[in-house]
Amino acid sequence: MLCVAAKLKAVEGKADEIEREFKKLLPIVVKEPGTLKYVVHRKVDAPNEFLIYEQYKDRDAFKFHMSTEYFKNFSKSIMPWLDGPADIGLYQEIT
Repeated sequence: MLCVAAKLKAVEGKADEIEREFKKLLPIVVKEPGTLKYVVHRKVDAPNEFLIYEQYKDRDAFKFHMSTEYFKNFSKSIMPWLDGPADIGLYQEIT
C-alpha cells in the first residue's frame, strides 16, 4: 500500500474556495480503482492550512489518480489560491 500526505496552505481569504473544490473532487476520487482512502483535513488553529491523507493500493493507482483530467483541472483551479507549493510525501505502510 502507498500512502500520500500532502500539506497545502491557502493565501489569506481563499481557504473556503479550496475547501469547496476538494468537496467537489472527493466523490470522484474515492471511486477510482485502487484508491483506498482520500481524506481532506483543515487545521483547527490555522484554517488556511490543509492536510490531505491518501491511501492507494500501489504506486500505479496513485499515478492513475495524478493523470486524470479532473485532478489536473482541480490542480489548475486551486493553483492561484495556494501560498506556495504543496508539500507532498509518499510513504510505505510498515505496521
